[in-house]
Amino acid sequence: MMMPFSGRKDGLSVSEALPDRSLFTLVAMMSFLAALTLAGATGARALSARWAGGAAQLVTVQVPDPDQPLTPASKKEPAGPTRAEAVLADLNTLPPGSVMHRLDKEELARLLEPWLGEADNSALPLPAIIRIRLSDNAQVPNDLEQTLTAHVPGTIVEHNASWGERLKALANSLLACAGLALLTVGGIATLVTGLATRAGLSTRRDIIEILHGLGASDGYIAGRFAWRTAMLGLGGSLAGTVLAMVPLLVLFRMAAPFANISLQSDTLLLPDWQTLQNIIPTDMLVAFAALPFVAAFICWITTQSMVRLWLRRLP
Repeated sequence: MMMPFSGRKDGLSVSEALPDRSLFTLVAMMSFLAALTLAGATGARALSARWAGGAAQLVTVQVPDPDQPLTPASKKEPAGPTRAEAVLADLNTLPPGSVMHRLDKEELARLLEPWLGEADNSALPLPAIIRIRLSDNAQVPNDLEQTLTAHVPGTIVEHNASWGERLKALANSLLACAGLALLTVGGIATLVTGLATRAGLSTRRDIIEILHGLGASDGYIAGRFAWRTAMLGLGGSLAGTVLAMVPLLVLFRMAAPFANISLQSDTLLLPDWQTLQNIIPTDMLVAFAALPFVAAFICWITTQSMVRLWLRRLP
């Protein structure tokens, strides 16, 4: 005859077999690390996408002596276009959708100020800088540099695509490391939950054998233990995730200039909520919201499997 076992009156005392402090604290620490890893993975993925589709499409052309005429004036013919104008004319053959911009004196001064100081006080002859943004999926002609050099000697073409590929590979390697770290954290969480469940089963072995002999099913006993560990995992992961937001907010504040977000120098250490909406990626917030439930599921499935296997070995 099957006997009903419900509520807290079945003698299992799961709360005593699985104490709050140990598993809760360990899951909170692992969730803290997982949240930091997720943030790093999101940043690496954003960096990879940025260089794959944005900065990698930039090309920089330097023209020495830009205001000198390409061909000197003679008695029969006036002076031809300047060297910079000749380069701009040659760049008109780039794929449609390409945007060209020659940096003016103010922009060039801001660009060189960290190295040369005030450009107005510099006696160095400065080249013309032409910045080109190609359209999506457009490629720079292979003979562009040779063509410009032959027409306007001394012209230098710098392709950001080569650096973009290197940074993209670096970002992808960081993303792979983050994925490996998440798998490691998940494995440790499974191991810790398994050890806690095994310890709880050992402390309640006699009671479990009695209840199991009286008709308590494997699913019921496993469910009681799994529910307990799942709740501890949910609470611990939630605490660890919230705690991880504190250093992440500081890091986001430091990384704000790299995200093209202008912050005034007199703002607080942490940005306001409006700024946070522009800094924190939506997919990372979704991952943070799902992290406690993932931790609870890991604890639940691990405990269910271990308890059922343990019960099958009972005489």
